[in-house]
Amino acid sequence: MDFNIRPISRVCAATGESLVAGSTCWSVLVEEEGRMVRHDYSLEGWTGPPCAAVGYWQCEVPAESGSGPRLIDPDSLFDYFVQLCESPNTVEQDYQYVLALLLLRKRRLILDQTVEIDDRPVMRLNGSGGEGPFDVEERELTEQQILQLQDQLFGGTPEAAA
Repeated sequence: MDFNIRPISRVCAATGESLVAGSTCWSVLVEEEGRMVRHDYSLEGWTGPPCAAVGYWQCEVPAESGSGPRLIDPDSLFDYFVQLCESPNTVEQDYQYVLALLLLRKRRLILDQTVEIDDRPVMRLNGSGGEGPFDVEERELTEQQILQLQDQLFGGTPEAAA
């Protein structure tokens, strides 16, 4: 079984506050809708592992790499996008939407058409390698929400999405 677990987040899952490089935090692995998902918590936000925790550990928030923005492979982003399409929950739908926009920008996804499903606009997308179709509900996110999602996805390097 393959696991695609994201690296440490730069935002506490409980408080929404930034996790500072060098500080101690707790990470938890939980199964959500058949997928392994990582959540990171500051010491202030940590109340112990949830009942459904598969594992948890204490770690140090790493310093940000000083070597410039980390480039992210569009195919790796696409693999994560496909994983989110399989069983997205509400939060994952936001990630899925942001990833779809990034992959459209990187030309890894192609917009086939926009349709309405249950009176909601949905992008019908195809992968540039013939994958799909994928239906992604358009989300109304603020610029701040998009930046926060990018920060969580890319571990503090939204430039990597450019």
